[in-house]
Amino acid sequence: MNNNNLRASRRSGAPVAEASVAGLGSLLSRRSFLRASILTGMVISSGCATLTGRRALDGEAVYPHLTAEEARVLTRLTEILLPTEQFNLPSSLHEVPTVANINDMAGDMSGQTRDLLAMALWAFERRPMASFRFSRFSRLDDEEALRYVQAMQAGTFFERGLITTLHTVVCVNYWRDSRTWPGLDYHGPVTGIWGVRRLGNAPLPNGSSATQPTA
Repeated sequence: MNNNNLRASRRSGAPVAEASVAGLGSLLSRRSFLRASILTGMVISSGCATLTGRRALDGEAVYPHLTAEEARVLTRLTEILLPTEQFNLPSSLHEVPTVANINDMAGDMSGQTRDLLAMALWAFERRPMASFRFSRFSRLDDEEALRYVQAMQAGTFFERGLITTLHTVVCVNYWRDSRTWPGLDYHGPVTGIWGVRRLGNAPLPNGSSATQPTA
């Protein structure tokens, strides 16, 4: 094809290409675009790896709702975030079943929320590869793992959001256990302390029959 024909073919193909791009743009909603952008950012920032299912390689799940890798990441993160034995608090791994509590929470999640948690754990596990000797988070020693968590807390918007989410998941499922309450000087709901009788889910008062204050 000579240069004249090549230029002609490009001119004739330009409207078609522009129409195709315009048509594609109309099919992408704002939500799908944002979701695709987040997934792309997670893949780029986490290094080259393949997404796996939520079961161990041998087919046996360590927890019913967590893969072996997810349980390993959460166990290591719990050790770093909650070194409770140093402060004479119930062990976050041996006394309070923090990871098992997270497993129960995962079982109650909707499919979409559960998938987002899986992607967050996948990204968090592989994010240190570029900065910490190409090692995954669960394989870092205590000092490196703590530095990694601190770096995430001071990192980009994506990194701060990721560590904040996982931090909340871990801590909520530790402190929800009543064995941890004495360490906070918390004695449970005031209804129990004060002997207040539970009324259950009583209906709201009807506005027409409510007693009106008098002057």
